[in-house]
This record gives sequence, structure tokens and C-alpha cells, in this order.
Amino acid sequence: MATLLGRLPLKSLNIFRVVARLKSFKKAADELCVTSQAVSLQIRSLEEALSITLFRRFPAGVGLTPAGERLYEYTERSFQLLEQGIRQAQACQQRRQFRINASPWFAVHRLLPVLDQFEQLHPDIDIKITTAVGFPDFADQRLDCAIQWGWGQWPSSAKQLLLKDDKRLVCAPSLLNDKKTLNTSRDLKHHRLLCTQLSVSLWQQLSNTLNLDLLLDQQALVLDSQASQVEATEKGLGVALISDALALEACHQGRLIMPLWKTPVSVLNPALLPGYWLVVGEERQQDPLTLAFRKWLFNTLKDDERFAGF
Repeated sequence: MATLLGRLPLKSLNIFRVVARLKSFKKAADELCVTSQAVSLQIRSLEEALSITLFRRFPAGVGLTPAGERLYEYTERSFQLLEQGIRQAQACQQRRQFRINASPWFAVHRLLPVLDQFEQLHPDIDIKITTAVGFPDFADQRLDCAIQWGWGQWPSSAKQLLLKDDKRLVCAPSLLNDKKTLNTSRDLKHHRLLCTQLSVSLWQQLSNTLNLDLLLDQQALVLDSQASQVEATEKGLGVALISDALALEACHQGRLIMPLWKTPVSVLNPALLPGYWLVVGEERQQDPLTLAFRKWLFNTLKDDERFAGF
């Protein structure tokens, strides 16, 4: 079938459907702005290619054979579908694509639940959301902006802190006993340190702040998500730096404890405070849609107690 279709010119099939609809070579020629002879030659060539007689010829016009009627049904539907596809492709090209890459936690908990509001404000925009833990490649993914967890250390001149993500040092009550204590920060060297891929550097910064010599290569257990980190901590598998609100809730319920400090770690050193940042592509800094998204995003976050401000 693929070989057969490859031999059939689209032009001949279109001429066939016009002749079939008008039941006349002359009327089809007038509509197509060609000669009747050209129409006749195209139909004859199509019949020879298919080995099918498509029309009965009469002095006053033509009529479809049973085979011609069947082919006309499929040809008409196919051309309608093709025209619809072309219109949709043209519309897709004309619509603006707005691409955002977001940290998985931010995408699930802060962006996707309210994104329909932004889509309603911009119904002519196609918004594409991707997620990644690490910093994305703006050029490769053709991104307009990214929402990334960290300290703003990325190579972009257009970045702004959205939400602060202060941490508390916690562990399960079952982790501590007579043989394994956590009375001072130096006791951390005797415990497994639970973290995510990005928060390994937070442990390193805490170690530097406390002037400790933690062996992160040996002590750190890197988990795939904050949810896994919390679960592992509650099971007594190690000590973790958990986001402030999650840590307080777990401690209030008795699932975790704060063995060393009752304050967030940023109290020890403000540089230990990470957060979720909006990073805009260099060429998109003055783009009206990007600026509109930034303003809208800030408005959706302004009531969050962790909001960093406009």
C-alpha cells in the first residue's frame, strides 16, 4: 500500500474528487482553472495507475462506477482530514510556546495546582512544563524560564528568590540511644547524613560553618526526593536537614525530634538558607509574556509565609 500511495500524485486525486462531485470534466476544469483535456488526462492516468475504471463516460457528462464511488468516499474524507490537519498545524505554529522547567516539588505543590489561572489569562499560549532536579539547559530545551532550588548560583543575570526554604536538623527518636548520641554537633560524624542530590552541598556548608570534618563521601545517603528523605529519617536511618514546615509538623506529631537546635540552620549562618528561584533566559528578560508570568507567579506566592518579596 505504501508503494501504491507513493505512485499516486495528490493532484490527480484532488481532480478526481472535483470531477466526482460535479459529474463533469468541463465543470471540473472550469473550477480548477485548467483545460478539459488536462482533467481527462489526469483521470485516465489515475485509472491506469490503479487499474480501476472510475467513471462511466456519457455525452452529457460522467458518472462514478461502483469502484469510483467507494474511492470517492475515502478520498473526500481523507482530503477533509488533511485540510483539518493543515489548519491545526498552521494554528500551532502561530501560537506562542511558553516553556517552563521547574523543580519537581515546586511544580507539584506550587505551580501546577494554579497554572490554569495563568492559562485562562493567556488562552492563545501553549504552556509546556518540564521538571528536573538539576539546572536545565536553556538553549537545548528552548526554555523561557526555570524555577530552581538552590542559592542562586546559576549563570544568569535574571534570577530572583521566590520562596525561602529554611531547614531544621532532625532525626527520629529511635535513632538515639546510650551507644549512639547526638548531644553536640561533633556527634554528627557518627551518624549517616540523609540528603537529596542538591542538598549534599547544604551539608557541606553546615560542616564548614560548624568547623566540622564530616566525611560526606562516606556518611551521605543521597535519596531521590524530599519525600524519600523524610520517610528515611522517620525510620531512624540517619540525620536530615528537612524543610522548616515539614520538620515542625513531624516534631509536633512526635515522629521526629530536633536534637541539637530548636531553630532553623540559617540562624547559625544566613548563607545556609536556600530557596526556590525564578531564573529567566537572557533573551527573555524583556519579553512581555515572561514579565506577565513573573508578575502572576509572584501574586500567587505572596501569601506564603516563606515568600521572599517582590
